[in-house]
Amino acid sequence: MSDRIQLTIAAGTGKTGSPEPFDRLVFPAGRTVAIVGPTGSGKTRLLADIERLSPGDSPTRRQVFLDNAPAGLVDADRAVARISQSMQFFLDLTVGEFLELHRDGLGIPAADVDFDNIVAQANLLAGEPFYADTPLAALSGGQARALMISDVLGISKAPVLLVDEIENAGIDRHAALDILGGKDRLVFLATHDPLLALRADVRLVLGGGAIRTVVETTPGERKLADRLASADRRTILMRESLRRGEILA
Repeated sequence: MSDRIQLTIAAGTGKTGSPEPFDRLVFPAGRTVAIVGPTGSGKTRLLADIERLSPGDSPTRRQVFLDNAPAGLVDADRAVARISQSMQFFLDLTVGEFLELHRDGLGIPAADVDFDNIVAQANLLAGEPFYADTPLAALSGGQARALMISDVLGISKAPVLLVDEIENAGIDRHAALDILGGKDRLVFLATHDPLLALRADVRLVLGGGAIRTVVETTPGERKLADRLASADRRTILMRESLRRGEILA
């Protein structure tokens, strides 16, 4: 068996009590998994089951297991990091003080964390830059999510990342996907965005609170994603021009 982490979801039930149409789904590190379905289909519930490595006591009765986790990451609170749809800080701290607090809380040596790089990487995702001495309360929703994405990569280093509707964050989602992935990391991404869904390796299609279908992204879909990405980047350039007060010809 590989020594890289893998996550297993044992089937549960949908909202009506009907069993999900599989026994177990296994996801190895290095993959990005899109979770798709209409509002109310159970995407957030699935993320919650994964977040707590559910033992089968949630409304869905799913069981979630993490195999081959590194020492010290066997508990859900260290193995799984979640970035929610809304991020809001109420701490009277600066960005730098918050990062130091998180590092100290995890018992990570100071030499192992590059705060400057974490802030710089966050600014690649957010529009308006912020700095280590910026108060947390002054961050916009997009800046806060950008900081948390960079934080979980640079400090917590959780092998499993859960991201809920990154397209609503007001950040550069192309850059976010590029930095979230990695051969030792497993990413679950709940999304309504076709581009993000097609950039994933596999899609979990939800309905009625259950995982209904598992779809591997095809080579044709990857080509379609490339075309969508090209068009989307042109839209992003126009948006930035408008933000600078320029006139579009």
